[in-house]
Formats: sequence, C-alpha cells, structure tokens
Amino acid sequence: MTTMGAIRGSDTRALSERRTRTVHSILGAAMRIVEEEGIAGLSMSNLAQRAGVSRQTLYNYYPDVDAVLGGLVEMGDAGTDDLAAQLSAAPDAAASLALFVSAVVTSVAAGHPSPMALASALPASHRDALAAHQQDTEGLVRIILRQGREEGTFRADIDPELDGRILHRAAFAAAELAREPDADPDALARHLTRDLLAMVAVAGATDRPG
Repeated sequence: MTTMGAIRGSDTRALSERRTRTVHSILGAAMRIVEEEGIAGLSMSNLAQRAGVSRQTLYNYYPDVDAVLGGLVEMGDAGTDDLAAQLSAAPDAAASLALFVSAVVTSVAAGHPSPMALASALPASHRDALAAHQQDTEGLVRIILRQGREEGTFRADIDPELDGRILHRAAFAAAELAREPDADPDALARHLTRDLLAMVAVAGATDRPG
C-alpha cells in the first residue's frame, strides 16, 4: 500500500528536480547571453525569453541581474568541488593536470563566462565570492604541482604558489579558443595539457606509451 508519506516524498523530489532544471535553464541562458552579447545584454526580460520561462518565474528564482551573476559564481563553486573530488582519485599529478585542463576547456566550450569577464561586470557584493572561487581553482593547481614535485615527475624548482598562478591563468586563457566556431575541445585539451606539462615536468617523466 502506498502511504501518504511516500506520495509526499515523491512530490517533494519531483518539485526539487523541477526547480533544479529551471535553475540550470536560467543560468545556462545567462551564460549564452554573456558569451554572445556581453554582460550588457544580460537583462531580466532578455534572460526570461532566452531561458523559456515567464518573467514572474524568473523573479521567483532571481530578483535581479546581480543575483543571476551571483548564481553563476555559485555554479562555478559547485564545479570546483566536483573537480576536486575527481582529482583526489587521479593516479598521479600528470593525470590530475589533464583532468583540470579538460574541465576548464569543457567549461569554456559550454559557454561559461571567463572569470575575467565576470570580474569586470560583477557588482562589489559578488566580487569577493568570485575572488574566493578563483583562489579555490588556483589552489587545485597548487596541489597538483606539489604532488608532481613530490613524485619526482615535476621539476624540483617548481614554485607551487607562483607557478600555480601562471598555469591557472595560462589554462583559462588558452581555453578561450574553445569558443571559436570550428573548435575541437578534446583536441584543444590534449594539446594544452601537453604544453603545460612541458613547462613543469621533468623530461620524459610524464611520457605515456602510445
């Protein structure tokens, strides 16, 4: 026999899934607008139309454009948490770097605005959150560099702090190529990983068969 509790639980899950889909639709549309039109094109009316929701529904989730931008930052935080979990399971530093680069390229190819674009548009209330997000992603690179140095596969003179910032900026800058119409994100990720490894690895230490 189906209990009322089970029915309510099913309804709650369905509502939660529907809300999640709506949030993803709104933030996905926001990313596309920022990519195609810049931050200036991100109005609530434009966003509602692109997301396929009514303006009232949009306001139920985000009261203004600033809140939408904050949602984009929070989405980046969630992606960083997921990536950190993947990196913890990687077999070595070279594999971790490949995962990091792939995540960055995939994010850019999906239309996520770059941290630099967001930083120039965010109101002061969200800049600290974005700065914290960037520190978190830079922190992942520093962990990878320390791991590689300890393994002996990365050069001993690597400075995880400074070189971490350099690699982080280089990865995001090069990943912007994924926005081009004829871009091949998989090939871009492979070549970018190869080039970054060439900067930090001991010669031959990260070569893989085939």
